[in-house]
Amino acid sequence: MNEPRPQVQLHIPWSTLLKLAVFGAMVALVIVALDVLLSIFVAVVLALGLDPVVGALVERGWKRGRAALVVFASLFAAVALIVLITVGPLWDQVQEFVAEVPEYWEEISNSDAFQTFISSGSQEDVKNALQDLASGLPEAASTLLGIAGGIFGSALSLVTLTFLALFMLIERHTITEWLFDLAPPDVQRRWKPVLEDSISAVSSSLIGNVAISLVAATVAGVSAWIFGLPFPIVLAVLTGFLDLIPQVGATIAAVVLVLVALTVSTPAAIAMVIIQVIYQQLENYVVYPIVYRRAVELSPFTTIVAVLVASSILGVLGAILAVPFAAIAKIVIREASRPRRERMEALGSTG
Repeated sequence: MNEPRPQVQLHIPWSTLLKLAVFGAMVALVIVALDVLLSIFVAVVLALGLDPVVGALVERGWKRGRAALVVFASLFAAVALIVLITVGPLWDQVQEFVAEVPEYWEEISNSDAFQTFISSGSQEDVKNALQDLASGLPEAASTLLGIAGGIFGSALSLVTLTFLALFMLIERHTITEWLFDLAPPDVQRRWKPVLEDSISAVSSSLIGNVAISLVAATVAGVSAWIFGLPFPIVLAVLTGFLDLIPQVGATIAAVVLVLVALTVSTPAAIAMVIIQVIYQQLENYVVYPIVYRRAVELSPFTTIVAVLVASSILGVLGAILAVPFAAIAKIVIREASRPRRERMEALGSTG
């Protein structure tokens, strides 16, 4: 006679179900509010990067709110100056082109090819082309309105991000002290230095990256002006922005400069190649070690991997923020593994 199989009952406590529900709700909230969370993350990184500068002003007797406002005002003034320097030459070229449009049209209309086209009985084709152009104007207008709306939304997001970073910068000490007050004293003693080291690493990487980009922009602008390349100021600004992407941005900028130099002459392109190769060697083996190796302590392999992963998630913004994030991760992992390393060293010394 077969014995009945024992029944296995699985009891799941209500507390476990509640935790799973809360975890699922948090995951859903992260998915829904991903853009907002990314904006908050960028604002926090920007605030942490500027925190040592504000702290230096506070040590000189400034109020923290006043110091934060002055730092942000200086940052916006620098960005506005860059925009004005870049837009000015482009606008001048656009005005020159618009002023010469009648002359271009006269040359085209008097050319033999245009006269042959007109006299070949293609007036009906021209009429149809004009009708198609007129019918496409409403769609083009809606596209332009969509682009204008996107630009307005981006400007609004930039303003929101700025105020988030500003408030975070002003209240940084209050927020961190409130969070550490929730932790036991031993946790505070252990992790407060880690937070300060992380802030220092973020600030050093961001400020150092901007300084390196300014040097790269200067080299590119001066060399473009010497060799007679068009829009040297625009090329300098473009090089500076591309150089913000560690390791790979400078190479992309060099390719752009060489391609533009080819439009002038082959000797100019060869000279630009030589200048960029020499500068990138100096940047990689002289400037980068001075800026990053002491403050961030990241190897070139770690930097490239961090840039590739972050850029695949956040695009260009992720590539720029990859080095600060990798530096924070390294500092946290090093502190989290410190007790185990000390135990292993103690076992090795006794053995």
